[in-house]
Amino acid sequence: MNWKGAYKRSRIKSPGGFLKRFIRALRTNYFLRVSIIMMFSLVGASMAFLFYLQTQYLQYLIENSTQTDKVLLNTEESTIRRNIDNVIQVGAKLSLNADLIESATALREDPDDTLSKLTLRHELEQTFKESGGELINVLLMTADGNILFQRNRVIGNLTGTEAYWNQSNERLLENLSSKLFDQLEQNTVPKCVWTTEPNQFIFHTQEAPVYTCRNMINIAFSLPGNTSPDQVDSILVLSFELSSVSAFFSQITGMSNNYTDTYITDQNGYLVYAPESGMVGRRLENVAPEGKYRIVSTEIDKTGWNLNIALDVERLNGIIRMRYHKGVTVLLLAILLISAVQFVMTRRALSPIRSIQKAMNSVRKGVWKTRIEIKGEDEIWKLAENYNEMADALEEWKEKNARQNEEQIQAVRKTADAQMHALESQINAHFLCNTLNAINMSAAEQGNEEVSEMLRKLSDIMRYAYSSSTGAVTLGDEVHWVTQYLALQKFRLMDRFDYRVEFPPQYLEWPCCKLFLQPFVENSIRHGFVEKEKDCFISVTGRMGKDGRMEILIEDNGCGMSDDQSHAVQEKLSAAVFIHMEGTGIGLENVAARLRIFYGERLEIRFWTEEGKGTRFLLELPLPHSFLQDDAEEEYL
Repeated sequence: MNWKGAYKRSRIKSPGGFLKRFIRALRTNYFLRVSIIMMFSLVGASMAFLFYLQTQYLQYLIENSTQTDKVLLNTEESTIRRNIDNVIQVGAKLSLNADLIESATALREDPDDTLSKLTLRHELEQTFKESGGELINVLLMTADGNILFQRNRVIGNLTGTEAYWNQSNERLLENLSSKLFDQLEQNTVPKCVWTTEPNQFIFHTQEAPVYTCRNMINIAFSLPGNTSPDQVDSILVLSFELSSVSAFFSQITGMSNNYTDTYITDQNGYLVYAPESGMVGRRLENVAPEGKYRIVSTEIDKTGWNLNIALDVERLNGIIRMRYHKGVTVLLLAILLISAVQFVMTRRALSPIRSIQKAMNSVRKGVWKTRIEIKGEDEIWKLAENYNEMADALEEWKEKNARQNEEQIQAVRKTADAQMHALESQINAHFLCNTLNAINMSAAEQGNEEVSEMLRKLSDIMRYAYSSSTGAVTLGDEVHWVTQYLALQKFRLMDRFDYRVEFPPQYLEWPCCKLFLQPFVENSIRHGFVEKEKDCFISVTGRMGKDGRMEILIEDNGCGMSDDQSHAVQEKLSAAVFIHMEGTGIGLENVAARLRIFYGERLEIRFWTEEGKGTRFLLELPLPHSFLQDDAEEEYL
């Protein structure tokens, strides 16, 4: 059995191993950290926004519903008041109907008077037609509450077989009669009273109930007697259905998604109408507590009743919370989907970075030729492309550095050979200088002053040139040496040229590179005067420039240079720092390289020439690096 493989698989499947890998990835993967932080920030911000939106939306719905309910209440109040006014007008008209009054008087005397009943039936049928569909029952009763006659409205082709008023509600008629007489005694207008009991009336056929009238209002009017108008012998009761109230209840409930209820209360706060008939008679504050509900009310004119809309704040908040939870669920699913998409896109975006990391590991192991295959044009692939360019540049630099190292090794070898030759030359220089001094003393003893002077100058030149000092010398030493060198060359060439050397004395202590003037003046003598026999002139002058650099001008009036020669000299003056030594000679290339080493990047060598007119070299020399460092150390100390 492969125990190692089973152990590795168990580690992969274990939650602890996954958690460790996740923590390691989180620690090393910047994009993963940013993605997780963004995801949690987005979830937190979204939850806070949704909670804020939930609170604000609840307040908005409450305020908006309140304003809407006020408009609806005013509209419905107008409708109810208009219906009541219509019924009052119908009742007032009937209470003044002479045939109705006469028939009522006849029925009081003879309850079985058929002719009076037929007259009443005809009058009431006409009233039902004229009053519209809301009048349900008309009743005639005596002043003490005994029923004389009643007629139900015909609904469709059906007439209710059961009377609206019967023995079960005779007590209500007595109360209604009593209330009417109380109002007549108070002489208030209108001279009628109403009640909502009974609240509904069921039309029955011989088989079953087929129609229920709800939200009934019963209005009682007094009928004057035949003997005196002020005498009340009979009472007329009109019962009608407020069908608009039922429609209004349904409309409010449908608009508010069951978080509002509608009630009608009397002047004492008891429910007259309610969505459920079992609530009638209860107080409004018991049905809709003030802390749980928000009540909007308006008074129904002429009745003393109030039309109320109760907004169930807790139920509304529950509906909003349910929608809030649905919104949170949708939001979390959307964030998970976005996170999955972002994960896939991040993996694709990190592909070039992984390629760069792999290539860098290969380069670290010494495989310099590793390159990345470019598969896109976006910014990260541009980074991979830049890496390839950097790798090419590094490889080129490596090869160039190897060449320079090889050249430096060769230079060290040549320098060692040159030092050996210089040591041998130093020995020979002592011998030659001593010999020249002996000849000089002999010439002086014989009175040949000119030869003695030339020998002395030659001895000084050789001693300065072959001295062991290779560091900095003063500008005065260099000027003195080049002056002697020009004198010897003038003597050697039998006065073919003349010269001038001028430097401000205050700058003769300026540090400079040893033997840097000789190649320039030698170039004028050897090449500038080659085709000119007389009137040749060399000038070596110095002055302090405006930017703190010493300006040294070496010029001649020789034959100048051709374009090819000018380009060759310019290349030597612009040569690299590395010194190519050819034999023991010191050329323009050598001195330019030495000057750059000694003075640094601020050194400038300018060159002008014109064929047939001469050549000029302008050297702009700053203080050398070594002296600047020494001054800085002295200031620090």
